Amino acid sequence: MKNSYKSVSDFGLTELSLANHPLTYCVGNNMDQRFLHGGNPSLYGSNSGQCQNFMSDYCAYGWDEFCETESKNQDRSLVSQNHNAGELLIANTAARKYLIKMHNAIEKHEPFDPTVANSPMIRYWVTGCGGHKRAEYAVDPSIIDNDILMDKILENPKIAFHILVNIYNTMKRHGTLSGLKTTKLGSFYNSHTYFKEKGGV
Repeated sequence: MKNSYKSVSDFGLTELSLANHPLTYCVGNNMDQRFLHGGNPSLYGSNSGQCQNFMSDYCAYGWDEFCETESKNQDRSLVSQNHNAGELLIANTAARKYLIKMHNAIEKHEPFDPTVANSPMIRYWVTGCGGHKRAEYAVDPSIIDNDILMDKILENPKIAFHILVNIYNTMKRHGTLSGLKTTKLGSFYNSHTYFKEKGGV
C-alpha cells in the first residue's frame, strides 16, 4: 500500500509559496534566507541535514537548474572533507536515484520544516536491529546513457566510486550486468582497472 506521506515527487514550485519552498532554504546559504525563514541555521544550505535529504530526493526525481547550480557549489566547510558541497550533492543524489533496496534499515519521514503546515516530508534511513544498513544500487541500461547524473559521476568517478562498485556487484549478482555492454557506464567498467580485474561487463 502506498504511504500517505507527501514526498518531494508529489509537489512542485506552484504548490508551496516561494517563501516556504525548501529550495529557498537549500540553494545557496546567505543572509537573505535568514530574513525570509528565521534564524534556524540547521535548515539552510548544503551543511543542513534537512537540505541534504531534500535535495538528494528532489534531484533524483528530476535534475534541473537548481540541481545544476548546487552541483557546482565549491564550499568545503562540510563534515565530509572528501567532497565539496556540489560533489556531495551528486553522491547523495546517486544514493537515492539508483537505490533498489535498503537492507537492515527503517525508512523514516519528517517534515522538512516543522513550522510550516504543508512542508513536504523528507526521508532518511536508520539502522535496524543487529548490524549495519546496506544498500543495493542498480541502473536501467535502456536509459542510463541519457542520465545527466551518471554523466557527472563518470566525469569524476571518485565522487561516487562506492556506488559504481555497488551497481557493478549488484547487477552482476542479478545477472543483468551484460545489459550495460553498449552503454557509457559499461565502457567505463571495461576500461577501469578495478573492474577489468573483476571481468568487466
